[in-house]
Amino acid sequence: MEALLSPPVGRRDRRYVRRGGRIERGLSPFSFRTGTQMNWFKHNLTALFVVNLFFVCFGIEAHAGEAKIPKSVVSLAPSVTETLFALGLGDRLVGVTNYCDYPPEALKVPKIGDFISPNIEAIMAKRPDLVIGVSGATDLQKTKELERLGLKVVLVSAANLNEITNSMKSIAGLLGNEAAGKRLVMKINAQVSEVKKRVEPAPRRPVLLLVGVRPLIAVGGKNFIDELITLAGGTNIAGNAGQPWLNLPDEYVVAKAPQVIIEAGMGSEREASSKRWEDLKSIPAVRQGRIYSYPSDKILRPGPRFGEALEELARLIHPECFNFANNQRNGESRCESPRP
Repeated sequence: MEALLSPPVGRRDRRYVRRGGRIERGLSPFSFRTGTQMNWFKHNLTALFVVNLFFVCFGIEAHAGEAKIPKSVVSLAPSVTETLFALGLGDRLVGVTNYCDYPPEALKVPKIGDFISPNIEAIMAKRPDLVIGVSGATDLQKTKELERLGLKVVLVSAANLNEITNSMKSIAGLLGNEAAGKRLVMKINAQVSEVKKRVEPAPRRPVLLLVGVRPLIAVGGKNFIDELITLAGGTNIAGNAGQPWLNLPDEYVVAKAPQVIIEAGMGSEREASSKRWEDLKSIPAVRQGRIYSYPSDKILRPGPRFGEALEELARLIHPECFNFANNQRNGESRCESPRP
């Protein structure tokens, strides 16, 4: 700073100053008889202004950054609620949807309406610092209304694994705990890598994943569940569809001959499911008894249980890759197709 503000060598200005009772000629600090002195003043006045502006702005920004960390959050999606708890930030939740039932602690958080159309009045009553929803799932009209009323709303994307993990890091960053986000993502990536290593030697099996049986409502393409099936060593027989969900005619399923059928959260439809497949015994999965029921909340939510759901799905598709006694030797995965 001292070097920056050192004056240039210039002519003495013949001004008289009093020093110790004597009159002497000396430099006048505000006299600019030379262009060099004038340029020096202009240059360093600008520098001083920029330096001071930097420190003032930096101080304001730092202070504002601290003040912006949300202390109260409303979640508009079960996956967001699960993410906050997985990050160790569940105590900041002041409102969640009626469908936010995991972990068990989420049941204790006040409800603000359903997943599709949350209650604006209930949310406003909580006066949250931040509202978090999921792009493509949360009602945009509702979010715009919340923003118009002065609330900060953030929508995270969750179409695939990359977007899911990025959303976790984003949420952690917004809440001032980036380290927790990195740890969670590292854990999920490690789970994914382990499953991929185990199923890599195995042949890909055609898989049908359903969320309804009358009619057959299947998981299509362009969503994270389709990616789950692929990572688990399967091929989604409806994966080429240009939509995430679709009704499938029986003829299509018979033609695609899935070797594994997974019913996500059938619940009351289980009896109907059993009767449904009696007429379709030509399908390999039906003939071999490879129709499995799986909890819908774990597989249909793009949240922190992605890695856990992936391993369990892979065990259903390729159980032979997870038999430690027979298929692990010297730390290597050995997948062999089971005998028919």
